[in-house]
Amino acid sequence: MTTIKRKLWGRTPEGKAIFKYTMTNGSGASVVLGSVGAAIVGVNVPDKDGKLDDVVLGYGKAERYFSDGPFLGKCPGRFANRIAKGKFTLDGKEYTLPINNGPNHLHGGPEGFADQVWDSRKHKGGVEFKYVSADGEMGYPGKLVVVARYEWSEENELRLTFSAKSDRRTVINLTNHAYFNLKGIGNGDINDHTLQIFGSKYTPVNAGMIPTGEILDVKGTPFDFLEPHVIGERLGSDHPQMVLGRGYDHNWVLDSTNGTLAKAAVLTDSKSGRYVETW
Repeated sequence: MTTIKRKLWGRTPEGKAIFKYTMTNGSGASVVLGSVGAAIVGVNVPDKDGKLDDVVLGYGKAERYFSDGPFLGKCPGRFANRIAKGKFTLDGKEYTLPINNGPNHLHGGPEGFADQVWDSRKHKGGVEFKYVSADGEMGYPGKLVVVARYEWSEENELRLTFSAKSDRRTVINLTNHAYFNLKGIGNGDINDHTLQIFGSKYTPVNAGMIPTGEILDVKGTPFDFLEPHVIGERLGSDHPQMVLGRGYDHNWVLDSTNGTLAKAAVLTDSKSGRYVETW
């Protein structure tokens, strides 16, 4: 049975409490969460010999989670990824957002969800984080209430469920920004990890990392992971898209699942025996 413990992790300069939660299942595997950005701080799982290691990049101190460039483990918003030139049109009205990534708006702007202390609680066997975004915050229309719920199973399954409700039409794109190293943090890089992605197409980008609107086949490119492939073997590719992205910083178009939950990707480290499936 999963146990959940909460501890005070720090405070903002204004005095708001920052909490850290640890969810531990019966085998001793655990997930650590933090209320800055509703972050995944750590995931401690066994290797093939039963040795526990943290396989997600994180920071030891709560204050490191504010305004960090990589958005480690956090939930960006109101809109994850880039919005070209910080402008979008909804119902005939153009909205202007702050620019914080070259010529573009990224991950909700300089004061997006990832840099907010979310309200949090233990609830029905999981941990829920809630953030209320005011109408007009970072230029977005509508008051938006967002909940990120985490659950941790006896099978070492981490489930993240987002829900959101707005009082008017808006745009929203939520995600989690965790970085995995299945060897365990500090045990080397991920170049020899094997990756499989069940997507036969991808979206190329322009120099500003904005999708061009094309949807291209992965066949014959470094983006073909339909069969498992070692990540590092293609990182030095001179493919124009790899040069633009300085590696992989692209979207794959997942193959049709007919509206059912399906496996999207599998990452494997043969040395530790660990693997992670994303559904």
